Amino acid sequence: MRLPALLLLLLPVWPLRVPAAEEAPVIRVAISRGSPSLNIKTSPRLYVREVSTGQKYMLLENSAYELRPANGGISVAGQQLSSPIELLPGEGERYVRLGKHVYKGSIFILAMKDRTLDVIERLSLEDYLYGVLPAEMSPDWPLEALRAQAVASRTYALKQMNPQQDYDVTDGVEAQVYGGINGINPKIKEAVDSTRGEVLTYRGKLITAFFHSCCGGHTASASSAWGEPVVRPLKGVRDPYCRHSSHYSWEYFVADQDLLRLVQSTGSTALKVRDIRSYRKDGSGRTVTFKVRTDKGSFLLKAADVRRRFGTFDFKSTLITRIRKVRGGYEFYGRGWGHGVGMCQDGAKVMAQRGKNYKRILHFYYPGADIKDYE
Repeated sequence: MRLPALLLLLLPVWPLRVPAAEEAPVIRVAISRGSPSLNIKTSPRLYVREVSTGQKYMLLENSAYELRPANGGISVAGQQLSSPIELLPGEGERYVRLGKHVYKGSIFILAMKDRTLDVIERLSLEDYLYGVLPAEMSPDWPLEALRAQAVASRTYALKQMNPQQDYDVTDGVEAQVYGGINGINPKIKEAVDSTRGEVLTYRGKLITAFFHSCCGGHTASASSAWGEPVVRPLKGVRDPYCRHSSHYSWEYFVADQDLLRLVQSTGSTALKVRDIRSYRKDGSGRTVTFKVRTDKGSFLLKAADVRRRFGTFDFKSTLITRIRKVRGGYEFYGRGWGHGVGMCQDGAKVMAQRGKNYKRILHFYYPGADIKDYE
């Protein structure tokens, strides 16, 4: 099938608008990385702008286009453009649609050295938070919990900003989930707007404001979770608020052969697993290492690696309360969902339901932190 051609528009090149000093910082979100190509289906008309020259090309409406890296640039409908290029909405449109998501910011496509494409959205930090909150916390939850999430997410995002990199954050769980303008409602906007500019600091510096779904009764230390130096607000606290969460307790079956394959992936020649138990735990009760006894001796496995291997949506945490040998494998019992560091979202919800405001929630989960406006 022949792809539609690009139409070159001879338009004046306007300089990029520089935000005023009092406006929110601009964040760069990687919404797609390492793609060998990018398929775009236009519903309304779209434009492509070659950033280096400012030349603007029109993508016809209701048409399919494939973008590919080519000789250090980007090929669009047979036309090679230098990287990066920018996607612009058509007349009367305010947003750009890519797949299932709709984006408000400026969409840039970069050709990478490994002959793949990265898609980066540039938008104001506060607009970014509109897209984070409904993806990270239910819009139906109490407003004070949403406000606490807004401050934590704003702090986390600012902490990740690095002008030396092509982007600041991704749109997935490895950073914080972001879905464009999908899911935004008046309550989400109120949570962001009413806390505008507020961040968490400790001794004058931004903290890495981690958060997770459910802590299972005690938040974890950032030191034990990732082995990095930890400040007071991230040392972990006992949490009585999330005990009625649906994620508070869980169980997961691991087959003998799956556990054996994990041991063998470390270089072991073991042919049989005889036993597995928690070997070392941190102050919150989370397992740091497992000890596996096999026919070739005993081996230590990092709990975080075990969880990653079997899937973080099923093996919900490293807060293991019991391991039971059953026919064909082992039944793991645990509490909580997520890494456990920072704010427990299920606990924040209950605190808000009990009348605690967002500042009380934040001070509980990040003890010693200050809530200030960023500069």
